[in-house]
Amino acid sequence: MAEKTTKAWRNDTLSVQRSQYGGPWFPKVIFILGRLATGPIQYAILSQHPLQRFGIPAPPSGGFITLRGLDLPRLPLIAVLMPTVLSLKHSLWASMMMSESMTTPFALFGVCSDLIVESINTFLFTAASVNPLWSERLFYIGATLHFAGIAIELLAELQRLAFKSKPENKGKLCTTGFWAITRHINYSANVLFGFGYGLSTGGPLYTPVSAGIYLSNFIYNAIPSIEEYCEMKYGEAWQRYVEKVPSKLIPGIY
Repeated sequence: MAEKTTKAWRNDTLSVQRSQYGGPWFPKVIFILGRLATGPIQYAILSQHPLQRFGIPAPPSGGFITLRGLDLPRLPLIAVLMPTVLSLKHSLWASMMMSESMTTPFALFGVCSDLIVESINTFLFTAASVNPLWSERLFYIGATLHFAGIAIELLAELQRLAFKSKPENKGKLCTTGFWAITRHINYSANVLFGFGYGLSTGGPLYTPVSAGIYLSNFIYNAIPSIEEYCEMKYGEAWQRYVEKVPSKLIPGIY
């Protein structure tokens, strides 16, 4: 069994270093600072509206929100808040919830890949006024799904953290609460907020692309690796969990 597990998750600098704790602090600092930069970057893209040089008008405002005397357009503000709130969740995870070691390549890849995806979404939103399939109603539905996905992932991680913090649960699997829905409910939540984000910014045709980015990564990369690791670490307890919760990612489908 130990020989089998060396292939999928060990010595992979672009993944979480499972069973390796501590490590250098600067990769996490790079990750946190990089993720926190996405809010100002997305705001800059929206405020500068680079697509206007091609004759594309500013995205719909959806009305204005008054904050301390400043009138801010509602929809662009929400469009910036979506990646900003997600970056805060990522920063919380890296600083307080992640006990494993983080590598510099992982930190840089995580920052750059998320920034690229979020910037593409922001650019798509700046073209919302000329997107015939985009609508304000779909924007709000997508934003709701996006924030719900972030909340589910955060609550699931907190639930697992609370479970692991109890001495009697040392070395045990957390299989209750959100973790009784799918074996990787945190990834399920990622698909949900990716779906919602794409629906808000690019409309229904872009939504499968946005959600598909997450699905392909989890199905072909992350899930096989972590399933192999958990089978090695937990043994029969993992097999019982697989029988109890057959869905890896999407309840009743996969």
